[in-house]
Amino acid sequence: MAGEGRVVERAGGRLWAAVVMALVAGVAVSGCAGSSRTDEDYRRKAAHTAETAASVVSTARLAVEAAGRGRVTGPYVSVLLGEAESDLIAAQGTFESRQPPGAEADIVRERLGTLLDDAADTLAEARIEARRGEVSSLAKHTGDLRKAADRLESLETELSS
Repeated sequence: MAGEGRVVERAGGRLWAAVVMALVAGVAVSGCAGSSRTDEDYRRKAAHTAETAASVVSTARLAVEAAGRGRVTGPYVSVLLGEAESDLIAAQGTFESRQPPGAEADIVRERLGTLLDDAADTLAEARIEARRGEVSSLAKHTGDLRKAADRLESLETELSS
C-alpha cells in the first residue's frame, strides 16, 4: 500500500504536465498575423504579441518552479522550455516582420522588441541549464521569468488602453 501514494503522485504530475503543455500549445496557436496600416492597429498587434509572450514566459516559470521542487523530470522540462522558447521566438519574428507605419509605432516596436529579447534570453538560459541536466537549480530562474512576464503584461495593458 506504500506504493499507492507514488502512483497518485505520478498521476497528479502527469495531469499538471498535461495542463502546462495545453497552455503552451494554446499560445502557439494564438500567434499574430496581418499587416498594420495605422499606428493604432500596430499598437493592437503589439499588445497581442506581448500578451502571447507573457503567457509563454509564465508557462515556463511554472515549469522551472515545478522542476525546483522535483515535480517534473529533466527531459520533460527540457522539452517544455525548448518549445516555449520556440513559441516566443516565433511570436517575436512575426511581430518584427511588420513594417511600423509611423513614428509612434517605431517607439512601440523598440519597447516591445527589448522586452521580447530579454524574455528570450532568460528562456534560453533556463533551457540550456535543463538540457545540461541541472534541473534542480532551474528554480533560480523563477524571478527573472516572473519579471519578464510582468513587464510584458504591463506593456500589453498599456498598449490596450
